[in-house]
Amino acid sequence: MPKPQLRADQGWIFDNFLMLSDNEDVLHPGIMGTRLGRGFMMQDLTAVYTKVTGRRSFPKAWAKRAAKLETMAQEAESKGRLVTARRLYHRAALHFGRAQHLVPVHRDPNKEDWYRGLYRNYDKLIELSGGMMEKVSPEFAPGHKVHAVFHKAPGDGPKPTVVIIPGMDALKEDVGNPFENDYTIRGMNICCMDGPGQGECNFNETWLTADNYTKAASAVIDWAAARDDVDADRIGVMGMSMGSRWGVQVGAADKRVKAVVGQMANVGTFDIIFEQAQPNFKRIFMYMTGYTDEDAFDAHMKTHDHLPDVAKQLTVPHLLVAGDMDELCTPQDIERFRGNLAGSSELWLYEGIFHPMGEVSAEIYPAMADWMLTTLNEGRPAGERVTAYIEEGTTIAEHEHG
Repeated sequence: MPKPQLRADQGWIFDNFLMLSDNEDVLHPGIMGTRLGRGFMMQDLTAVYTKVTGRRSFPKAWAKRAAKLETMAQEAESKGRLVTARRLYHRAALHFGRAQHLVPVHRDPNKEDWYRGLYRNYDKLIELSGGMMEKVSPEFAPGHKVHAVFHKAPGDGPKPTVVIIPGMDALKEDVGNPFENDYTIRGMNICCMDGPGQGECNFNETWLTADNYTKAASAVIDWAAARDDVDADRIGVMGMSMGSRWGVQVGAADKRVKAVVGQMANVGTFDIIFEQAQPNFKRIFMYMTGYTDEDAFDAHMKTHDHLPDVAKQLTVPHLLVAGDMDELCTPQDIERFRGNLAGSSELWLYEGIFHPMGEVSAEIYPAMADWMLTTLNEGRPAGERVTAYIEEGTTIAEHEHG
């Protein structure tokens, strides 16, 4: 008997959870803190969540708020209020990004329209940045481009630079807050990318394969390393969620990478995320790989790297920041992965924290940036292994990591 595709008969559970909640925390515990840190405003989130009654109403609510914010941005710009306009264009872009994400159907008219809204508003944000942001789309394979946004750190001269890899369901526009950035304020450039299977690559039908993410990331590093304001000897990678997996692969494949940070751990097998977690994860990843048949997708995923094996090739310092209640990656998965790392390994494991880690986002993101800056500037002792278990009510600073 064939497997029912994507456990579709469980959809009513998803809808009921949404109706019982005032926001997304019921589905992704801690997500609200993460959203606020990325530049979403509570006023906007309230406007969206009060309109949501189930899955189908979610993208419409995001898109409606996005359109309102874009209109406000255009009005502010027409009056010469460019600082206000820039912030509004950013908020509009974030909301258009959420709207399109919730429709994992290629060439769906609404998805296409919301993608265009995302890029239209983010292009205005870049235009009004005073030269501090730049978009680039280098080719990494014949007919296929990777897309990235570069955020310049203030000051002259070459600087440490961090390639930021979003999660499977995130976008390059989502992960580099131009108004409150933990890296640029510390003197590091960042380059946020959409690799194969993400954002603008999906829009242009560049799907994820077993080996093309590392090639795409190396093309971004090629472009960045050639810049006068980038120190090619101090390049790091920071990946979130599924990006914590891709970051290890990139660091193992490209020896220009000198440090790797992963957060929202996804360093185990695919079994939990695709066969046990809510069906949306698998549905989205099928879209990212260009598959519509679940059995064919399952067979394809067997060709993807086993991360503990890739870890053996990562010789640079690695930091993993995770919650011990992460529903997608257990502490046992983490330990198996860390046991294979060839370079130094540091773990910050937070008690009682789920995958999005929004409850501690105000602490972990600045601390990760500090760790990256210190590592790129000074390195880490070879073979060092540090484990910090951060109990509820304590902070990473109390464990004296620098």
